[in-house]
Amino acid sequence: MIDSEFLNLEGRAEYYFGGRNRVSLAGFYKDIENPIEPIILGGSGTGDLTTTYANAPEATLYGAELELVYGFDLSNWGGFFETKELLVIANYTYTDSELSIPDANALVPTVVGDVPVSIVFEEGNPLVGQSDHVANFQIGFEDFDKTQQAFLLFNYASERVTTRGFATPDVIENPGLVVDFVTRSDLDALGLPLQLSLEVRNIFGRDNFEFLENETGRIEVNTFEVGTRFQIGLQAKF
Repeated sequence: MIDSEFLNLEGRAEYYFGGRNRVSLAGFYKDIENPIEPIILGGSGTGDLTTTYANAPEATLYGAELELVYGFDLSNWGGFFETKELLVIANYTYTDSELSIPDANALVPTVVGDVPVSIVFEEGNPLVGQSDHVANFQIGFEDFDKTQQAFLLFNYASERVTTRGFATPDVIENPGLVVDFVTRSDLDALGLPLQLSLEVRNIFGRDNFEFLENETGRIEVNTFEVGTRFQIGLQAKF
């Protein structure tokens, strides 16, 4: 295994509306020599599968990120909202990456010996773990005077390769959209300062999907039910 070498370029522009309200745009570019990628060894996916690692020859990665943070004062609503603001946080990242194979006759060292680069890597394939589209959106309220907040969180990622195939199709993950709800609030019980928190993760029960596809159809490699997770916490300060 050879250590990877990076050329990393990044630029960012930010505009502040006042306070923490801001919008930012960033661009990035990476040139990678000998990127390390996980390789799956096994049959057609129906038997035992083993993961190892190998160096791809070269890769490039570039993209852009847009982020917005903005709070809306709700004090004019009075009552419960007198010390609250509606906070919106949005982030979107587009990324494109490509493997490059300068020498089609090169050999790649693996745990099963040196093999032709074309058996493991293909010109133009994306890097392992890279989704073209990643988006996060949060909306909720926060209190100005004390710890009290409640947020809905939306997290989306498009399909990505999780493991490179060894003379087989790559293993693909489809993360999709996951929605969470989190809240926490200060309490005062019998003069003891408390903080109550509640988390509801994966509200709609999005499952984990990892699979490979070949001429015979789709083979599930690491697909399983995730379900919805609830967590309640109570913190006391003495």
